[in-house]
Amino acid sequence: MPPESVRDRWVSIGMSVLLHGSLVALLAVGWWHFRHPAPAPSLPIDANVVDARTLKGMGTAQTPAPKPKPAAQAQPPPAPPAEGPPPPTPDEVAMRQQAAREEAEHEAKAQQQLLARQQAKQAREDAERQAQAEAAEQAAEAKKAEEARQAAAAKLAKQKKLAEARKKAEAEKLAQQRKLAEERQAEAERQARVADLQQSLKEEERASAASGALASWQAQITARIQHAWIRPPTAQQGLDCVLNVTQVPGGSVTGVSIGDCNGDEAVRESIEAAVYRASPLPPPPDPSLFERQLVIEFKPNN
Repeated sequence: MPPESVRDRWVSIGMSVLLHGSLVALLAVGWWHFRHPAPAPSLPIDANVVDARTLKGMGTAQTPAPKPKPAAQAQPPPAPPAEGPPPPTPDEVAMRQQAAREEAEHEAKAQQQLLARQQAKQAREDAERQAQAEAAEQAAEAKKAEEARQAAAAKLAKQKKLAEARKKAEAEKLAQQRKLAEERQAEAERQARVADLQQSLKEEERASAASGALASWQAQITARIQHAWIRPPTAQQGLDCVLNVTQVPGGSVTGVSIGDCNGDEAVRESIEAAVYRASPLPPPPDPSLFERQLVIEFKPNN
């Protein structure tokens, strides 16, 4: 049903008021006539005309008065002509009252219908406003949820970006550390090689020096043993013997054994006796070159 306009509403109210006013006026007129009926008509007067002389003679002579005519039988007076509308009958009053009640009921029903339409319209308007408010609230909530989702997505993207940047920075740092470690290791290896080379050179120099010093020391020991050797008659030309000499710090000889030797027993014993006579042996030029076990090749001058 389309909503009732304001003009139609006022037209309905005006028609209702006019109808009720007409009914009330009609009831008032009928009630007034019922309470104030029209006056009854007066009866006709039967009179005779009397002459003045008759009245004068009557004053002088006793004349008998005429006998009245016998009165005719009384007849009901004719109904006067009606003046205005006749008063309503009880049935008409009851009908009018019933009509008034029906009209009042109709008007009340119309008022109820009008009120119901107004309430329905108000309910529709309230429902529309409620629906609009709920729609606006849902839209606001949806917008808020969308904003929250976008904010969460942006935050997640930012965190992901930061994580990627952090991971990249850590990878670069790790690569730099690995490169630096490799460079340090390479430098350490290079320095180690240089140190090894230098150590090798030093050892070679020390060995060379020690070898020379050792050779010089062994030559001194051999010369002392040869100086202490008493050559036996059986010693031949080209004598060559290997001596194993044991000494203690200070050069004192504690043991002698003859290894390979091309001399006889007398030659061996003479060489062994020469070693003990040469004790104590000369000390080495460097104390670090001292050895308890000496291997000396004995080749006396021919």
